[in-house]
Amino acid sequence: MKMFHRFRRKKAEPLIIPTITETLPQSPHQQQTEGFPLPLDIHRHATTISNLCSYAIAPDQAKGDNVEARRRERSIERHSDPLGLNVIYAPEEGIPAVDIILVHGLGGTSQKTWSKNKDAQYFWPQKWLPSEPGFERARVLSFGYNAHFASSGRENILNIADFAKDLLFGMKYSLDQASRELAVGEAPIIFVAHSMGGLVVKKAFILGQNDNQYQQMMASATAILFLSTPHRGTNLAELLNRILAVSLFNHSAKSYIAELKQNSPALQDINEQFRNIASRLQIFSFFETHQTAVGPKKMMVLEKDSSILGYPDEVSKPLDADHHDVCKYSSPQDPNYVSVRNALGSILRGVSKADTITHASVTNLVGMSSIKTLLAVSNSPEDDYGFFQSRRMPGSCEWILQRPTFLSWLKDNSNDMRIIWVHGVPGCGKSILSAYLIELLQNMGHSCQFFFFRFGDSAKKTVNSLLRSLAYQVAAQLPELRAQMQQLADDAARLEKAESRVIWQKVFVARLYRMRLRKPLYWIIDALDECESPQLLLRLILSSTSTQLPLRIVFTGRNTETLSTAFQRFETPVLIDHVAADDTKDDLEMYVAQEVRYMRGDQYFKTQVIQSVCAMAKGNFLWVHLVLKEILQCHTEAAIEQALEELPVELLQLYQRMEATLSRTSRPADRGLSKTILTWVVCSQRALTLEDLSEALKPEYSHVLDLRLTISQVCGNFVVIDNKSRVEMVHQTARDYLVKTPGLEHSVTPCYGHQDLFMKCISSLSSLIRKRNKRPMTKPLLDYAATSWPYHLAHCAASLDHSVLLALARFFQSPELFAWINLLASTDHLRILVDASQSVITYLGKKSKIDAESSPLNHRLQEKETVELWAVDLVKIVGKFGAQLVKYPGSIYTLIPTFCPATTMISQQYRRNKGRDSIAVTGFASQHWDDCLSKFSVGRDCQPLRITCMDRHFVILTSNGTLRLFDTITNQPWQKIDHGQRVLCFKFSASYEKCVTYGLRETKIWLVKQKRQLRSIANPTNAKALDVAFSSDESALISCSDDKVIRRCLLDSGNSEWAVVDGDRGFDGGDGSTYNSPRRVAFNPAGTEVAIAFRGFPLLVWDVEAAEVLGRCERDSDRNRSKQDLYSEVGPVCWNPVTSHVLGVYKDGCIFKWHPFDSCSQEVRTVESGIQCCPDGALFVTSNNDGMLKVWNFQHLTVVYQLSCHSPVIDVTLSANGRRVYDLRESFCNVWEPNALIRLAEADEKFSEKSSTTAGSTQLSIAAEGSLELSEPLTALAVAPRTSRYCSGDGNGVVRIGGTNTEAVSQIFQGFMPVERIVWSHNEKYLVTADLGGRLMVRSGELADNAGLAASYSLLFEAKTGNGLRQILFSRSAEYLLIVTVSFIELWSLKTRTMLSTKPNTSPSSRWISHPMEGDLLVQCCFTDIRVFQWSNLFEIICLQIEDNPYQVDVEQKAQADPPRRPSTTFPMSPDENQEAVDEVFVSNTGSHLVLQMSSPSAQRQRTLTYLVVDADGLATTSVSTATTVIAKELPRIITRNIARIVGFATKSPRRPSYGQLSETELELGNALVFLDHDDWVCSIIFGDPLPRDTKVSRHFFLPQDWLNTDSLRLADLSKDGRFHCPKNGEVAVVTNWLQNEFVE
Repeated sequence: MKMFHRFRRKKAEPLIIPTITETLPQSPHQQQTEGFPLPLDIHRHATTISNLCSYAIAPDQAKGDNVEARRRERSIERHSDPLGLNVIYAPEEGIPAVDIILVHGLGGTSQKTWSKNKDAQYFWPQKWLPSEPGFERARVLSFGYNAHFASSGRENILNIADFAKDLLFGMKYSLDQASRELAVGEAPIIFVAHSMGGLVVKKAFILGQNDNQYQQMMASATAILFLSTPHRGTNLAELLNRILAVSLFNHSAKSYIAELKQNSPALQDINEQFRNIASRLQIFSFFETHQTAVGPKKMMVLEKDSSILGYPDEVSKPLDADHHDVCKYSSPQDPNYVSVRNALGSILRGVSKADTITHASVTNLVGMSSIKTLLAVSNSPEDDYGFFQSRRMPGSCEWILQRPTFLSWLKDNSNDMRIIWVHGVPGCGKSILSAYLIELLQNMGHSCQFFFFRFGDSAKKTVNSLLRSLAYQVAAQLPELRAQMQQLADDAARLEKAESRVIWQKVFVARLYRMRLRKPLYWIIDALDECESPQLLLRLILSSTSTQLPLRIVFTGRNTETLSTAFQRFETPVLIDHVAADDTKDDLEMYVAQEVRYMRGDQYFKTQVIQSVCAMAKGNFLWVHLVLKEILQCHTEAAIEQALEELPVELLQLYQRMEATLSRTSRPADRGLSKTILTWVVCSQRALTLEDLSEALKPEYSHVLDLRLTISQVCGNFVVIDNKSRVEMVHQTARDYLVKTPGLEHSVTPCYGHQDLFMKCISSLSSLIRKRNKRPMTKPLLDYAATSWPYHLAHCAASLDHSVLLALARFFQSPELFAWINLLASTDHLRILVDASQSVITYLGKKSKIDAESSPLNHRLQEKETVELWAVDLVKIVGKFGAQLVKYPGSIYTLIPTFCPATTMISQQYRRNKGRDSIAVTGFASQHWDDCLSKFSVGRDCQPLRITCMDRHFVILTSNGTLRLFDTITNQPWQKIDHGQRVLCFKFSASYEKCVTYGLRETKIWLVKQKRQLRSIANPTNAKALDVAFSSDESALISCSDDKVIRRCLLDSGNSEWAVVDGDRGFDGGDGSTYNSPRRVAFNPAGTEVAIAFRGFPLLVWDVEAAEVLGRCERDSDRNRSKQDLYSEVGPVCWNPVTSHVLGVYKDGCIFKWHPFDSCSQEVRTVESGIQCCPDGALFVTSNNDGMLKVWNFQHLTVVYQLSCHSPVIDVTLSANGRRVYDLRESFCNVWEPNALIRLAEADEKFSEKSSTTAGSTQLSIAAEGSLELSEPLTALAVAPRTSRYCSGDGNGVVRIGGTNTEAVSQIFQGFMPVERIVWSHNEKYLVTADLGGRLMVRSGELADNAGLAASYSLLFEAKTGNGLRQILFSRSAEYLLIVTVSFIELWSLKTRTMLSTKPNTSPSSRWISHPMEGDLLVQCCFTDIRVFQWSNLFEIICLQIEDNPYQVDVEQKAQADPPRRPSTTFPMSPDENQEAVDEVFVSNTGSHLVLQMSSPSAQRQRTLTYLVVDADGLATTSVSTATTVIAKELPRIITRNIARIVGFATKSPRRPSYGQLSETELELGNALVFLDHDDWVCSIIFGDPLPRDTKVSRHFFLPQDWLNTDSLRLADLSKDGRFHCPKNGEVAVVTNWLQNEFVE
């Protein structure tokens, strides 16, 4: 019996209980006080493994130790099965299609409950079920909970609700064995519950409906299989609790057993609540038919009545088993198992048919959250669907089911795309029909996605919005696409502003179209005529008709000339259907009859009205809706008859009548209100709610009693309010009438309407209330005002009136500006800053044209300059601080203005209000914005050759055959792939998961994230590949070589090798010409076509599969050439990945674009040498040998940005979003982010038909120009030990000294090699520099007191160290100099300028410091010990072993489990890689502590860091005379897990902070350990002894994005008083006053 907890034991053993007078019932219906006397001893039969065990009389022999032994045996057996939710089986690939969750009953366990005779071979959920047909994609989980009724101890207070909560928690938060979230709820859920487990599931379902944490997850619950569940309880529960209460085993009664009592209050409550919410569940109830042994007798544990719910759709079935065997089966042929399996199979098939998860139900699911972020989905299409569905009359729209075109579309079972276009006149019910089709398809079990274009909402009228919404809906319903989209979300940037073609390629073509679906996808796209770029959408969809994806699409809309032409232009067969008046006749009559039913009058008169209205309607529902509103306001039959006679039959004439009536009947006092409301409804960027509109009407129209009623009265039938309380125009045609009909009393002039709305938005923002470092408080209309005023400004009319300009200037100079930016950052709407910048520039352009006609005295030049400068600042804020601003919106008030150049508006406005002790930044010569985001060295030992950019990373190929991957956000190194030889070309797969590198001798395929080589392929001899590519499905590689041969390598085969694709003839023979070797080659992204450039021949495009020429690009000037003349030679070529055009550069520098199917090309005369296209196809970049970069608009071939720089360009590329330019010059990589590109990247649909026709080439031809002389990057930096000075050295060998009290920087000298190290003596009298060539120069000098710079620093002596310089160290008295190399240690005297001693360096991985307490000693810190020496002769005084070094033990253990890589001839093991090391030693300012940064080798050539703290007292000579060890303590993990790099120690000032709060303890003078965390924040901790484990980490400021590169951060340093020094573009930034200020968000 499975009702109660079983006693687990391998053999039958007695259970001893005292004598009592209770009797054991003979049947479940007898009273427990009647019957036989209860036996003294009961034992459980060995053959029984039920929950309510069968008891029998046993000898009284269990005494003492035997009882304890049996108890231990049962406990071990009980705990062998895991608790919580555990995965039993999961599909090998993809996301599960369904989750089956098993829940055991009272006393059961998560595995043995489901196993016959406790034998794991009979564990059917794992052994049999997954192999059944149809269950392959089902994941099986089992839930275990502690319901062991025989457990000893005090009374258990847990009840069924507690177990239910445990189940919910496990479903929500459990992890699998790989520590990944189970993500239960993404797929439908089926529960299989035995006995009391069914009650637990029911209670969990009830709780899940009412708890926001679990509501979305439990919405996926689809079905429950109950196996002998006591829905109404059992009388055996009370008996068991009494037995447990008197047990000698110290058992206790259980609350959850008491709840199983027949008709207990707990059960009644569960049943009552479950009955009201179980209607959407599919329920199967199986009940037992055999008696279960209980004591000397057998009885029915559960009767049929208690096992069945009795619900209308419940399926019940008996099983040939007793209570405990209903869930245990002997074989896959067991009839009971077959019954349960078939029930599960039926549910699975039903789930598969109805696999239509709605938008709302997946919004908060774990698996969809990253996809939602990727696609930036905010508006649910279900709102529009619900609106139109609610307006549909039952029985209407069914005429479509009789149309042959629709039936042909619906019943087509082919894998071809099928499209139907349903068009009709405005107002004929097309959107209602769309809602009906959606409901129809979903009820049929089809996977249906939909979108409603809305003319009144800017977010619902673009192709971009449609594609993102469809992608999200399909991903929610197709697990295969969902998995791929999750991968894309990890690797790609957000697609909110991506060009529509990019979204189409990335999501639909590259992923969805490659899937093999058994069932069609159905798309309903409504109001295509209201789309901004319908031609673009049709071209995208109809260009992919060759796919095998079974796609069914319905378009609805008006039959405009544009759409009619667009559909006829394509060869794809499109089914066209017209909605005529006769089609909707019945629907119209139903609608009119429904509305007229509420009209006063007899039935005959109502019938006459119905017939008259329907006869005049001509199938126009909108006309009928408006007419009925007017008729129903009449009070007599005569008035109704007159209205019917006077009503116009055309919609336009009806609008005229409506407007005239409104003007005639409205009171004069209401006309202003009416005009204001109509202006808001017509001009708003999105539909406003009643609450927003009420706020917008204030203060002119405050305290409107009932705004809904007021709107209906003063705006008539022009305005409607939907079920979401959104106020909208009744139809687009009504809006067009009011906008395009001048002279009406209620007409709206958009340009002036937008001006009014702009002024209202700006005034609303003045109400922003800021609390320090917190999001501003909001109220109705505020969010709209914050996000929409740029939209209204861009559409404002520029006039001689300066009100708009003055309002802008006041806003930009007010404190509300920072609160506005804070609000946008808090809601992740920073793109509005870019929109605002663009709108300001657009408005100023219009304003300047108007002002040109007036006197210059009236031009408001100061306000114009203020607004224009802010337009620049807004874009720069997004570009340089966007990532941190979104995370920390409060930083806009203090941190961000600090790091802006002094001449910028944001900096000037901040400085007017900042406190005296606020953070400050100095050290930059230029006080203006520049376009350089970052510059860093690629490496000194190699030359950068190629650069390319992906979504999240950019890649640099170097001359030593290494691919270096960098993060596009931080510009920090991410991965490194070593090919081992020179790489000729490389390419990444479309998914970015794989990479191929083609070397001189072999080709290697890599898994990028794992940095693991998949395979190596020998290259053909005497042939060098010029380009290589993956096939579209990534199953093969394709190469084109200089021997005119295309080769393919199949990656799925066991023996991969290169094989010729196009035969021996290569490219010859197509036109009788014999081509020479190709000079330039470029494959298209799919690897199906290749562009090839030859010397003396035209560029051609070759079809790889067909092995034929697709087209040749002949230059116009070559068409009239003589036979002796050669064709113009083509240099670099590339593909536009979106349009399939080829871009190239002729040898004379002219650029061209050409499509293989076009006979002509477009050409621009310029002088370029390199070219690359942006991944979104909208832009491309060129470079020339003079160092100039140009970014071009692809469509118009016009320059949008150009940059002049002195050094020549090696290679150049654009970022995936088109915002940045990456170039290689000399040995450096530069990252550029100009304002012009940011504005273009943030523009909506920047490459659509709308942009191309409205923006025009005139706007794009005005190129933004920039020029920048990049300083030589710094290679060395040293901060003076006592003063505020610093010394820097650069790659040209120039050494300079600067200070923070003055902006001047003095050059000391210039060498011939890059400066590698700089070290000051403690008294700052001596300065030593070392260059890359191994030359070390010691200089002495005096520092001037006034300027803080060096008056003179003369050369004292030179030394040659050779390669491998490790360290330079002065003694505290500046008497000695220690030079440490890899091989030797040299001691020099500064007085005599001679070497005193030298000795081999036996510990090259150690670090040396001056003794923190005794100036005549120095200390060597090694990995295992610390040694103390005399400065004068390097005599070793003592060696102290580091005691309690936890890291040393970890290293030894890790070396066994994770050995470092094996050295090879090509890549030998370097000393740094092969041994443990002390990387840095940091000494506190008081000299009391040392912090050792230690590292050891690990896998993949990485090093593991740890930090040990050593008390300097242990190094004092007075204490070390007898000591042999020194104690080292590890820094607390709360600190080390945050450390990216320790900068040093500083002394915290006791001054009060200007923002944030520090405790009095922290404000005391003392040591502050300063470090950079992994988010690039400068942090500190107060360093004391002991250091508590809960030490507080203070965050002070983050490093701006243009400060972030590896070289700069490596050199960052601190002065003793806490001045932070960091190199940037050849200068040194100095941050002051930061240590006493803590940032608190």
